[in-house]
Amino acid sequence: MSHEERRENSMNTIDIHLRAARPLDRIFNDPDQIVEDGIRGYLLAHPDILTGTKNPRVLRRAHKGATRKVGVITGGGSGHEPAFLGYVGKGMLDAVAVGEIFSSPTAASFLDAMREADNGAGVACLFGNYAGDTMNVRLAVDDATREGIAVGTVVANDDVASAPKDDAARRRGVAGEILMWKAAGARAEEGASLEEVLATARKAIDNTRSIGVGLSPCTIVANGHPNFMIEAGTMEVGIGHHGEPGVAISRLGSSRDIARMMCDHILPDLPFGAGDEVTVLVSGLGATPVIELYVLFADIADIMHERGITIRHNFVGNLFTSLDMKGVTLTVMKLDAELDRLMSHPAHAIGLTRVGSAPESPVTAAPAATAHDQGAHGALAETERYIPTSGIALESTRAVVPALVSAIVGARDWLSEIDGKIGDGDHGINMAKGFARCGQALGDAPPTMEGGLRALSDSLMAGIGGSMGPLYGRFFEGLAKPLAGVSHIDAHLFGLMLDGAEAGIRSLGNADVGDKTLMDTLVPAVRAYHAAEGQGLKAALAAMSVAAEQGRDSTRDLVARIGRASRLGERSRGVLDAGATSCCLILQTMAASLSAIAEA
Repeated sequence: MSHEERRENSMNTIDIHLRAARPLDRIFNDPDQIVEDGIRGYLLAHPDILTGTKNPRVLRRAHKGATRKVGVITGGGSGHEPAFLGYVGKGMLDAVAVGEIFSSPTAASFLDAMREADNGAGVACLFGNYAGDTMNVRLAVDDATREGIAVGTVVANDDVASAPKDDAARRRGVAGEILMWKAAGARAEEGASLEEVLATARKAIDNTRSIGVGLSPCTIVANGHPNFMIEAGTMEVGIGHHGEPGVAISRLGSSRDIARMMCDHILPDLPFGAGDEVTVLVSGLGATPVIELYVLFADIADIMHERGITIRHNFVGNLFTSLDMKGVTLTVMKLDAELDRLMSHPAHAIGLTRVGSAPESPVTAAPAATAHDQGAHGALAETERYIPTSGIALESTRAVVPALVSAIVGARDWLSEIDGKIGDGDHGINMAKGFARCGQALGDAPPTMEGGLRALSDSLMAGIGGSMGPLYGRFFEGLAKPLAGVSHIDAHLFGLMLDGAEAGIRSLGNADVGDKTLMDTLVPAVRAYHAAEGQGLKAALAAMSVAAEQGRDSTRDLVARIGRASRLGERSRGVLDAGATSCCLILQTMAASLSAIAEA
């Protein structure tokens, strides 16, 4: 049986047998509050290392030094502990933004982390190569720059299995991020400038390669079941930290077999060769006994010795996990004199402590940094000012946004089930959480559609992170913009609202029809609306609704070209895209709500 057939059979097994399962062997109170509860525990357990901030999703070092130095930050989804918050501490990170399980932190949290870490010398934001992180960091950098905070970024892409070497820019960032944080954090402690810290971080990740092997799936508590299965006696070679499939499914061999296979993938890629000195990091994925990690490390050390490679530094343990997944990640960094020195530098964090003496060279204060433009994402396209004098009264639209909230919250499990087939399985969870927060904020006296859409945008941007937070935040912001100062909604105005929503999405990326994203729903829906706009609002809404559903269904036959699912290639064909599905639900709910008002 082929790799693809086995993967599909695994998905079908979940779909049939585990759809309604709930984890009975897990420790939690409210599955939707597990991140908040976990953060509370970390702060209570490690007050000497971590402290909270006004933003509950941003943590910083407990003791912020008075000396001006470059701040080093990161951010990422929860479920990978001790990454990411476990690497805040002396000689490592200064602050961290915390996301939902397997989901990027929000732009607001990244911005707050930058503010917390800024000490006058600028901030280095070092993060993994995932769409949600990239979008949210870009938005945060723009805001930080406007505030006068100089921010530079480096994106980790050390996972050799996630894309070919000649397409390395698409590779994921995995456990190699730890070594990047270690090198950059130590360089910042030495008093280096922002440009020097960023150069060190780039060198560190450019000289680092990783690969993961999965032996069992993981389960997001709020989902209650794994999104994929790994057949007993097999291993997923090149698996990602969210369960993304790798390059092959192989029979499970001995530790020596696994070690040789992993080295055969990693060592030729840089390449590493005889005479090189390296750092080796072996991380469990959450459920692998520590003794087995050391068995594997011993076999890796033997292979390195055979090939004339000297291990100068090693880190072994559960360092970058994936909830309760059984498996392991191997990371290897080629050293030069600078990286060797920085790996030896003292560090004290929850996830990594290195005891030693700092270099004897004096620590000099880093020069003051000035804000500089890191590349703006581009503002939302300006919409023409149009003030209709007839149509649906804006005062009558107060129920539209509550209807959207009900629709998304009600589709929570369905959307996550769809997402779980080729993604993390968290789309419905995160969307429902953001929409529900908006519903709670609106209360029993919701505002008109303009205020409701703006509240929904704010709630999603600040509350759900990942890629959907900024994308739908900009979507609803664009929808609301033409409503400013109007008292009625007619066919032309709603067309401008749709144009604003599309412009908001396009301001954050380059996805388009055919890429298996929400654009496959949105673009044909907007075009169909405009084609029928002359027939009046109700007819145009009906046309939009039909086109949205057709666009959603078209994603079933597409191969993903953007986002996490793009790494699956042909294996992404045959299932709906979760973003396209939620977009269809949003558009159809708005169409139904506005049509009902028009008939009243």
